[in-house]
Amino acid sequence: MKVLLVQPPVEDFYDTPIRTYPLGLACIAGKIKDVCDVSILDCRTGYKARAPKNDFPELDAFYRDDRRTPFSLFSRYSRYGMSEKEIGDAIEKEGPDVVGISSCFAAYYREAAEIAAIAKRAGPRIITVMGGTHPTLFPGHVLDDVNVDYVVRGEGETPFLELVRSLQSGRGGQSRIGGLSFKRNGRPRVGSIHIEDDIDVIPARHLLPVEKYRIGRKPYTFLLTSRGCPFSCSFCGKPPVPYRRRSLKSIEREVDEIDGMGIRAIDFEDDMLNLDIAFFRNVLEMVKGRGITLSAMNGLYGQTLDIDTLTKMRDAGFSRLNFSLVDTSHAVHAVQRRAYPANFLRILDWLEASDFLVEAHFIIGLPGQSPAEIIDTLVFLMGKRVLPGPSIYYPAPGSPLFDGLCGGPAFSFPYCRSSVMFEANPAFPRKTTFTFMKLLRFINVLKSLIDDTPGASGVHDLSGAPRIQKDPHSGAIFEALLSEKRFIAFDVRENIFVEEIQDRELIAAFFASMQGRTIKGFKTHNRVIMS
Repeated sequence: MKVLLVQPPVEDFYDTPIRTYPLGLACIAGKIKDVCDVSILDCRTGYKARAPKNDFPELDAFYRDDRRTPFSLFSRYSRYGMSEKEIGDAIEKEGPDVVGISSCFAAYYREAAEIAAIAKRAGPRIITVMGGTHPTLFPGHVLDDVNVDYVVRGEGETPFLELVRSLQSGRGGQSRIGGLSFKRNGRPRVGSIHIEDDIDVIPARHLLPVEKYRIGRKPYTFLLTSRGCPFSCSFCGKPPVPYRRRSLKSIEREVDEIDGMGIRAIDFEDDMLNLDIAFFRNVLEMVKGRGITLSAMNGLYGQTLDIDTLTKMRDAGFSRLNFSLVDTSHAVHAVQRRAYPANFLRILDWLEASDFLVEAHFIIGLPGQSPAEIIDTLVFLMGKRVLPGPSIYYPAPGSPLFDGLCGGPAFSFPYCRSSVMFEANPAFPRKTTFTFMKLLRFINVLKSLIDDTPGASGVHDLSGAPRIQKDPHSGAIFEALLSEKRFIAFDVRENIFVEEIQDRELIAAFFASMQGRTIKGFKTHNRVIMS
């Protein structure tokens, strides 16, 4: 039996090319490789963006490709990955008996459903199986699609293995497979959410070209040392999967394999990488000395870290750290049922003095959050040698907040993404959220200019920086924001400066809060005063 595992393309206003490694499919392949012929088709990574029909015309006024500004956001809605025809040709060439489809995000369910339809056109007898977070949470919705034969709920290695064995034998028995959902007589039979007893499976990385996945010039891979999260933050959508650690022996075996393949960067994708500090330190010792760059772009848990562990992280290969801050407000954390990041704030002075580069990620537009709280967070982060990383809130399926905010699946799923600036909080209409994102772009450009301009004492000194002066329009745009407290851009079609959509009162409040305060760079200890 031939099995083809597929990562679909995505359609959105942006993609993150350094976070597309299909680790889940590689884990499935690692489990089933001894009982069938398995291959992986990554339809997302390494393809030029192309322009599909824009599903969000209401955002045309915000995201434009005719405006030039150093504080730009997204410019156009794009398809990141293969075309339908290319996918159809690839499936026909492989000639699979079973097509397994990853559907990890509700926002991109349509792209996953497209794969099922293409597979059925390529061969009506092809069995289609869909797994991931979206089918786990909404199996009935997925099974309503005539092109989907089976749904795997929860962790899929064992259910997929048992399904392949059942199909090979021809004796049926699918109803006895835990975690499997399917249709009988046109009606869905929904199985339970499967939790793996053994999470020590080694992903089949040999099925993925090493050279296709890179961070900078280094081949990279994802790695999981644990699964699940013990917490239940109100904004977080996740299946009810408990926290479990892998065996250290299996992790060491996997790291040896990664090293032997010539992969020089590892991104840990654990939800709670450093929850157990003793365990985490053992993992660091396994990687230390191999010359592998380490990152944890899914975020580090600041509550457990200490200076000794951070030193070991640096020695093992970490140079850039991502932390989940959410907000600097105690009230916001209480409402969201999340512990206040007190320990992260305690070690921040040490981090600033170290040679780490630090990113602090926070959320804009949470229910119950106020614009003033966001301004406080921005002011705090501007005064630290930290790069602020904004995330626009959206209702995440599976989160406690989701059901109360969204009417029904047909409406809510396409809007479960940051780029649409979902108006979940009346204090954050799109204009306000868009203005915050523009201010964040200003802050990050400012920090970069501070790094590049030693000796500058005030923000206005930076308008003469070579990078600003290199572009004939950037200087005027920069000065308009500093002096007039408004965002302008250069319209390349009309050849004039135009005012962008913005909340002028919010901009004024932000600059009033920053008056006289110190702003630090990101990579250096340079600083200027906001005047």
